[in-house]
Amino acid sequence: MKILTIEVADRKTANKRFLSAARGKHQGEFLSFPDLDLLHKVLAPKRIHILQELQRIGPIRLRELARTLDVDAGNLQRDVKQLRDFGLVEESGDGLFVPYDEIRLELVIKRVA
Repeated sequence: MKILTIEVADRKTANKRFLSAARGKHQGEFLSFPDLDLLHKVLAPKRIHILQELQRIGPIRLRELARTLDVDAGNLQRDVKQLRDFGLVEESGDGLFVPYDEIRLELVIKRVA
């Protein structure tokens, strides 16, 4: 099963994971954001809804997806482009799809030591 974990992580944490992966230690697939504001901008509720629908219905053409979601195709195209830029949506001959079986959003709030 292909799982993507989306997280807010500081540069130190992301670098540590990168170095471990470079040494051959499997880290899983991660998409890290430096702060919650950027994560929220990229994964606004409407974009999360797009991902959920794509997971539910499978590959679909943009115009069909716009009809399914009852949204303007031009606005949807901008949202899909943003999701594609971050690797959350891909396109095949069958249409748009999410290349992961599961996407997890992870938010850790730690006490400062």
